[in-house]
Amino acid sequence: MRSLLLSIFLIALLPSAFLTPFIGVMLWSWVSFMSPHRLVWGIGDSLPWATIVGSVGIAGWLISERRRIPIDATTILMGLLLAAFSVSTYFSLVPELSGDKWWAIVKEFVFFFITAALVTNRVRAHALMWIMVISVSFYGIKGGVFTLLTGGQYLVWGPDLTAISDNNHLATALVMTLPLMNYLGLQSKNDLLRVGSRVAMAFTLLAILASYSRGAFLALSAMILWFWRHSQHKFITAVVIAATLAFSVAFMPSQWYTRIQSIQTYQDDASAAGRLDIWAAAFKIAKARPLVGGGFLAPYQQKIIDIYSPGVTARAVHSIWLEVLGENGFPALFLWVGLLVVALNNCRVIIRRTKNIPQLQWANDLAHMSMVSLLGFMVGGSFLSLPYWDFYYTLLVLIACVRRIAMAEIVAMGKATPDMSRQAPARLLNPTPALPAPAPPPKIAARAGR
Repeated sequence: MRSLLLSIFLIALLPSAFLTPFIGVMLWSWVSFMSPHRLVWGIGDSLPWATIVGSVGIAGWLISERRRIPIDATTILMGLLLAAFSVSTYFSLVPELSGDKWWAIVKEFVFFFITAALVTNRVRAHALMWIMVISVSFYGIKGGVFTLLTGGQYLVWGPDLTAISDNNHLATALVMTLPLMNYLGLQSKNDLLRVGSRVAMAFTLLAILASYSRGAFLALSAMILWFWRHSQHKFITAVVIAATLAFSVAFMPSQWYTRIQSIQTYQDDASAAGRLDIWAAAFKIAKARPLVGGGFLAPYQQKIIDIYSPGVTARAVHSIWLEVLGENGFPALFLWVGLLVVALNNCRVIIRRTKNIPQLQWANDLAHMSMVSLLGFMVGGSFLSLPYWDFYYTLLVLIACVRRIAMAEIVAMGKATPDMSRQAPARLLNPTPALPAPAPPPKIAARAGR
């Protein structure tokens, strides 16, 4: 029954996704991030909903609302990164496996570009953020309730056959979503929504702890330090954070403490040792093939690891940085890191340019919380394999869209000139007034008789 209801719901929304392509963006994001079809059985689980919804959204974008894809640092780097992925796939050591992975990423990137074209105002940016948060926090709330009912004795997992099915992946996804949940709470005028966001964050925090993920714990710690460091009321913030953590951690069983304390003795942990070995193997593949790497999924194949790092067991690389490097080479890694740097700079520009502008407080809050979210992803992702997660790239695109929207509103308010709204960080951070145009030379009166 659930499968049939989900199928009817998705099919019923397809005409709307065609007539209003942004609805297609939200529907595709919901299906891709939350994977609701993985929660049912039957026809709802067997159909490729992301492809179906994405195809309708693309058709609607081409016919119903054909907006130009913006050309900025984010879209340019994404295009170059996709080209680098394509080259590495062409020269892949395991073409029979890399091709399928490459095609899945191509389909995602096409929709990232469409998302960049269709997020054109605050309402759309806010709506997309709601979809992103709901899609992932669903598993945080569900996991938090499960943790309360079981006393934290069991691990919290994500939906099967998805990028966040693993407990470590889900935990980092939830860490990354926490600041975005806080953003929605800050922007909600409804008291029920504000309180609800705080309750949802509390359940999500429990789910993160119950994942028993050491990488997510480090990411959570880094985010807490950032919050405290940038808080205007450090003492009150410290008290609130300490009380929240004390309650949450006190709820966890003894085996949780044993697991987290093993961070200090990682050299004696077989799992940590295996990760260090596969990190070294991924680097050796990239060193031997610096321009193209081994191709998607190459480090996962024992026959490839035996060539470049004999004696190491093939497995997931467990590092967003080294997985991109080992699979696609140094050029792809530079582009991938460049995308992240551009997103962080976009956040910095938004924060500085919207400071003390009440009408753009929403953009300021979104940039602050997105920066914290990216911090959580960088720390947590350093210990797991999520470099191609579609949620992460959508956040990068959304940040770039918010920068364009905010700069356009600043220009409309008369607080900046149109050319300052483009992506020129130095001018945006240190604007200089335009010099007055030189006065035209005086006209010489013609002599009489001539």
